[in-house]
Amino acid sequence: MIFSDSRSRGFPRHALSGRTPRRRETVRALCGTPDTERMWGELSTALLVGLALAFYVIAGYHTILIFLGLRMTRGGPKPFDKGSLRNPVDLPSVSIVIPARDEEIVIEGALRCADRLQYPIELKEVLLVEDGSVDATPTIGRRLAAALPNVQCLSGGLSKGKPLALNRAIAHARGDVIAVFDSDTRYQPDLLLRVAKYFHDHPDVSVVQAVPRVMNQHTNAITRLNYYETRFWFQGLQAAKERFGLFMHLAGTGMFLRRSVLEALGPWDEACLTEDLEYSLRLSQSGVRVGMLDANVWIQPVYRASHLVRQRERWWSGALQVFARSARRRFRAGQTRRERIDAFLYLCSPLVFLVSSILSFGSLALFAILGTVPGALLAWLYGLLGSQLLLAPLVVAEAALTRDRKILWLLPGLYAYWILQLAALIRAAFRVALRPRNLPWHRTPKLPSD
Repeated sequence: MIFSDSRSRGFPRHALSGRTPRRRETVRALCGTPDTERMWGELSTALLVGLALAFYVIAGYHTILIFLGLRMTRGGPKPFDKGSLRNPVDLPSVSIVIPARDEEIVIEGALRCADRLQYPIELKEVLLVEDGSVDATPTIGRRLAAALPNVQCLSGGLSKGKPLALNRAIAHARGDVIAVFDSDTRYQPDLLLRVAKYFHDHPDVSVVQAVPRVMNQHTNAITRLNYYETRFWFQGLQAAKERFGLFMHLAGTGMFLRRSVLEALGPWDEACLTEDLEYSLRLSQSGVRVGMLDANVWIQPVYRASHLVRQRERWWSGALQVFARSARRRFRAGQTRRERIDAFLYLCSPLVFLVSSILSFGSLALFAILGTVPGALLAWLYGLLGSQLLLAPLVVAEAALTRDRKILWLLPGLYAYWILQLAALIRAAFRVALRPRNLPWHRTPKLPSD
């Protein structure tokens, strides 16, 4: 009756339906009859809503873990009591491995930071693994090896990536514990004492990870977002995972492994671009327990958008490699059901991010064709999900807790961060699909630091 009245008053039907004749003709050409059009619209909306709910459940699960982890780790590391190292604590010998390629800006600081560690000199060695540098890294390494006790500079051959450099170092390492640091990583002098105490108090733990913190976070918007991303990831997500016995992802720096683990699991995978994630998966599959150390290590952020894309392209490529290998093994990771489920959700993150981003643009296309409000709403929801949903509520919470409203200005930057991450992931997906073997390993540029 309403439509008949409207037509009698001269109102065209498309004026009320929100569709122009041209748009209606386009829809009918794509979908067929009006009934078919309505059916496809309902099916598309149901599919998109279902996928949105699934993605938000995954994102919500990780968000809850991050909140719990941040609550557990608030206040930072507790002061370390060196008196607790009296007998019966036996200090293990430690080999510190620092792989480096073209790191002349930071390598001297890395070696001097290791030299300042408060640890018996006869139980500590530092191995600088120079990986085919073309700058002054080998020269600086040899000079400091001659000046500092127990420092060795291992060099030679063309660069073949961090995993190969680590494997070269293990062949020379003599320590009962192997410590791995990137060349930009800095730490407090009592770090090894904390590690020795942790391993003594937790004999069932074979690998322990220190908490990475980002330095120079106030340089620009990218470094600020990088700071919060790292903080929420390790002080939040990984801390909660360790507490609840879930899948642990090693950071690649600030990690300590008992030699017995390396001998049992074998060397790092030299074909994988994220050797830390691949080794974390092997640890989980073997039932090796990984702990979080109550100590910080400081790392440099990514300073420029182009550097972020290059770094994340490598990370996403490695994550896709690990996902493919895990899929071939039917995602057999962990010893308990909840650990296996958690590992599956974690390893699926590249696909979740990629599919949710594609559906965001797909929802925009659906809105452009059908002109429906649900289509526009779904586009916004997928866009929010793709733009680091894990970061958005946490940035808001951080602003509320610290009463620093300036932090809220980072929220618009999350969309730019999303686009950069998506560009890196798409490039990574093409690289892995077209050239699954012998993918190049690229370093991330750094600034001078002591």
